[in-house]
Amino acid sequence: MKRDLQVSHHQSRTDKPAASDFPGLLQAAMDSLDSQIALIDGAGVIHYVNKSWCDFGNENGMPSGYTWIGSNYLAVCRAAGNRGDCDGRQVYAGIKSVLESDAPCFQYEYPCHSPNEQRWFMMRIAPVLEAENRYIISHNVITGRKLAEQRIERLNEKLSLLAVTDKLTGLANRMKLDDALESEITRAHRYRKKLSLVLLDVDHFKEVNDKFGHSAGDAVLVRIAEILRANVRATDVVGRWGGEEFLLILPECDVVAASRMAEKLRLIVERHSFVFVGKRTCSFGVATYQSGQDCTALLCLADSALYRAKNSGRNRVEIAADIKPYANTSDRTNKLASLNQAVKQ
Repeated sequence: MKRDLQVSHHQSRTDKPAASDFPGLLQAAMDSLDSQIALIDGAGVIHYVNKSWCDFGNENGMPSGYTWIGSNYLAVCRAAGNRGDCDGRQVYAGIKSVLESDAPCFQYEYPCHSPNEQRWFMMRIAPVLEAENRYIISHNVITGRKLAEQRIERLNEKLSLLAVTDKLTGLANRMKLDDALESEITRAHRYRKKLSLVLLDVDHFKEVNDKFGHSAGDAVLVRIAEILRANVRATDVVGRWGGEEFLLILPECDVVAASRMAEKLRLIVERHSFVFVGKRTCSFGVATYQSGQDCTALLCLADSALYRAKNSGRNRVEIAADIKPYANTSDRTNKLASLNQAVKQ
């Protein structure tokens, strides 16, 4: 065993390259790297580049045989920044901070897409150890990682959307509606803005499921969702509240405007002929936010108005009774009558 170690040690000493061979070996090693490597001085002047650096330049429009040695890399970055290149401006500032010893190193991810493919790189600069006034710059390909990050980001966005979307109709689900309503009530209270709700329910929906099957019932819900989505404002939130109920959150919308919208939707549904099912109708309850109300109170008002619409013959719009704390029932009735007249007009 001892003799084998001695022989091995002797062979390693005889196989060791001479010191004079080292610069050539180092050059070959640097040229074998995929990373683009350059050596600059404290002024940003390039003193060395490896083969990958030259190849990348040739692939991206630099003339064949271009001499990098003596070029000022810092000046190139500054010129790019002056032309409005955000990446060039940030890289210039980062390199400058290292050259002026304000930072031990600097690295920056940036895109550099070609006509045929998407590409990303990581640029890094750091001082060369035990070498005064010399700094090494590397550009490493990170395209694989960036593409993987983009796929994960898209997947996360999709999952986030699914978490707040009703699977059947594609509208906002109950969780999304709860969050949106709480946010809108906070905004209405803080800025004294109008806010209304419209709660609607498909009339005799159980009859649809019992007579035509659940697939037909689902088709009715999907079509109503499409009608709602197509006939509200971009600022409105439309969602499936549960079962055959839908909720509209209408920011900056008073009771008259909300009731008119409900009446318009009621007529559209009434005149529509649903596949397999034929004519269907919906009942609507409208409520408007009053200062101090929370989500539960406002929803209860809309629900009570919807309940009244269902009990009054269905296929109608009812407005929540306690719009204001009127002194007596007669005042409240007169107010509702005037609102209903305004809606019809």
